[in-house]
Amino acid sequence: MDVTAQNFPYHLSRILDDLANCCFVSLDFEFSGISYGITSQGTAQGPQSLQDRYSEIKSAADKFRILQIGLTICHEDVTTGLYTLKPYNMYLSPTIDHRLEVERNITFQSSAANFLLENNFSMDAYFKNGVKYLSRDEEKEATAKATERRDRPVVRRLKIDVKEQDQESLEFLEAVRKLVDNWLALGNGRDSYLNIPPPTRMNDPKPTGFFPTTLNRFQKRLVHQLIETEYPSLVTVGKPAFIQILEFDEAREKAVREQRMSYQEERMMKQTGFRWIAEALAGSDLSSLDPGCFMGVMANSPARAGLSLKEFANRLKQRLRTHRPVIVGHNLFTDLIYFYRCFFGPLPERVEDFQAAAHEMFPVLMDTKYMATHDCGSINPISSLAEINDSLLKTSTPRMTVHPQHSKYHSQKIDHEAGYDSLLTAQIFIKLSAQLRHGGTSKYLGTAPLTPQPAGSTESTNLRTRFDLLQCEETTNTFGSSIPAATTPQTRKMVDNGELIPRFDAEFWKAYGNRLRVFGTEERMCIIG
Repeated sequence: MDVTAQNFPYHLSRILDDLANCCFVSLDFEFSGISYGITSQGTAQGPQSLQDRYSEIKSAADKFRILQIGLTICHEDVTTGLYTLKPYNMYLSPTIDHRLEVERNITFQSSAANFLLENNFSMDAYFKNGVKYLSRDEEKEATAKATERRDRPVVRRLKIDVKEQDQESLEFLEAVRKLVDNWLALGNGRDSYLNIPPPTRMNDPKPTGFFPTTLNRFQKRLVHQLIETEYPSLVTVGKPAFIQILEFDEAREKAVREQRMSYQEERMMKQTGFRWIAEALAGSDLSSLDPGCFMGVMANSPARAGLSLKEFANRLKQRLRTHRPVIVGHNLFTDLIYFYRCFFGPLPERVEDFQAAAHEMFPVLMDTKYMATHDCGSINPISSLAEINDSLLKTSTPRMTVHPQHSKYHSQKIDHEAGYDSLLTAQIFIKLSAQLRHGGTSKYLGTAPLTPQPAGSTESTNLRTRFDLLQCEETTNTFGSSIPAATTPQTRKMVDNGELIPRFDAEFWKAYGNRLRVFGTEERMCIIG
């Protein structure tokens, strides 16, 4: 399903609702550029250290952007052994509302641009229909500028910017002075405001040349400067076609400043866009998201009974914080670095700090590239998304279906479109999870035996705790969940038969969880946590 700037508000609450109840989410991105000169064997000088590879990708992520996001949400029906997939595809807009006063640089790598265009990437859709977003850093910058503008002390102008030989402007200013002086001379009997130019009535004579029916930008600027310079007890308010002059009122001016700040905050909330989804995946606080966003979801939810919209929204937001779906990707190391930089802020210098920060936000990560090449020896096996998918085409279990409202890819394969690639990643994860449930060998990939690697006690405890938490939440969850509350004999049998992915107490998660494949490095993988 294609999500655009125009329909994103409709889909946002539905995506968040699905995230609160799914078992895993697969992600895929398209970039404006990547780290150059790295191969699966490393560099010309040989394998890099993991720190060196991280530093190179970090440098690229600081420079280039995510252009397109693929998101596939998976729900599990443990009774029937059916996995329902909902793939989304969306361009990520490079533009920011100019009123936020935040600039964003967009850089393209020529080879990346060629690759994108060869694979039918639409630059027109990217710029016109891309979903907005605002990173945490950009939001802080916009907030700081709005706050500074609100709290900025008033410094009155000392002179008007008009040349002595500009006779027409001087005559215009003199006419405005006369109107203002006449208005002030009326004392308490005058109106509470004066409009420049004054409104014309049917019986009024035609305005003089100094007062057209509407003011242009230059004339508006002259009126603002005149009042600021010569009438300290008055203030001006710009209107589309005229200037309104009022007496200075401290309480009113403060209210105006606060209103402007409120408008900026509303613009920031609207500009946040896809970052709401990124924050939900990271288990962040979504309390500032307008409850009205969930009105459409609430109307169709069995959990709405007796709840106000605000209560419903708060419960769903809390569910998003406690129900943490597994995050799945292919070649996830690079994607995770770009994802962090795009939405959450500057990347740490040390790879160890990145590993800790990523684990804090995403407790359980699964890399299908690592799953497919686990314990592969010194010769790198096939590991591209397309190759792995082709090798698994004959695998019929576990059973999968694509939701009928997400049928874009039923009749067409669109390689290197992020939504399609995220769908392939989800399908590969489900198939490999069932095949590798005992840490054995995938009969289709032809890799070496996959012996589970021992995990440290801390990591094992963390993984088990996270998954146990997901299992136990079902008993108190009013929204429902695709994660079973308990493991029944029937479920165990289905897992053993390869009809379901392994349950969360299986050795599978210790062997493959939070391990990202990084070929061309000495370590050959990155452990998150």
